[in-house]
Amino acid sequence: MSTSQLIPPPDLAPPGISHLAPTERMRLWAQLVAEGDRFIYDGFRQRLGSDEAARRACLQWLERRDAESTAAKIRMLKGRRPVVT
Repeated sequence: MSTSQLIPPPDLAPPGISHLAPTERMRLWAQLVAEGDRFIYDGFRQRLGSDEAARRACLQWLERRDAESTAAKIRMLKGRRPVVT
């Protein structure tokens, strides 16, 4: 595979999830979210040196992310026309 190729060949693709039941898909999604949260927390802990400082920094980051996400959603919704039912 060349270094400029972004899409891997089919033999390197991740396994599909079409065979999973909805509850299994949700469980997999929750595991992926939890793993991502662990990466973020571990990064704060490594950078700040203590669990307490990492917890505070992680909570502040989550609050900022939530506020930015909410603001972006409001901007997008304001740009849409009202739905007529």
